[in-house]
Amino acid sequence: MVYKELIDFQRGARVNATMSPFAMNLADPDLRDLAAYYAYLPPLPAPAGQSAPVPRIVSDGAPLRNIPSCGACRGSLETKAASPWLGGQPTAYVKAQLMAFASGARRNDLDAQMRNVARNMTPNEIDEAANYYGSLGE
Repeated sequence: MVYKELIDFQRGARVNATMSPFAMNLADPDLRDLAAYYAYLPPLPAPAGQSAPVPRIVSDGAPLRNIPSCGACRGSLETKAASPWLGGQPTAYVKAQLMAFASGARRNDLDAQMRNVARNMTPNEIDEAANYYGSLGE
């Protein structure tokens, strides 16, 4: 997944003032080495005393609005699913990425999966998901 994101930064499919210039000059072996390094790192330990309830949008999604549970793709700390675990990412970062997918400003998701999900989320659901994942490591 890191490899794909770095390629997207290189090609302009994903834009960030810090990452785009950094990735631009990396050769493919460097990109693969970085991806392998991050895949090799152990998962973050579960925070002690985590008691925040899991928001419904995270645990169940909203099937009537074509929103799967976040865990369907994101898995949990103990399991690796199709996409990276979000726990410990800063709340503001998770919210900004969900909003970027919802607005179409971020378009590097395969088959527009995250854009379709985020577009169907309410602002409150975006806040709940961002706050939940941010609380797992901040």
